[in-house]
Amino acid sequence: MSYDFTVINQIIPHPVYAWMGWICILNPSKVAFEQLKPLIGEAYEFAQEKYRKKKIFKKKRNRL
Repeated sequence: MSYDFTVINQIIPHPVYAWMGWICILNPSKVAFEQLKPLIGEAYEFAQEKYRKKKIFKKKRNRL
């Protein structure tokens, strides 16, 4: 699938980090930015959970 990475105000896969699930949007309008907010919140929650699991794993590993 090919994307036009010069398009503005449209959510598209990040040109470099799409393999990590990143997205990008060039020059978002207020409406588009509002659409991004739930995605940003979801990504933040995912990062918190990942960090929490990593912290628990390190504690368990250090006990051994």
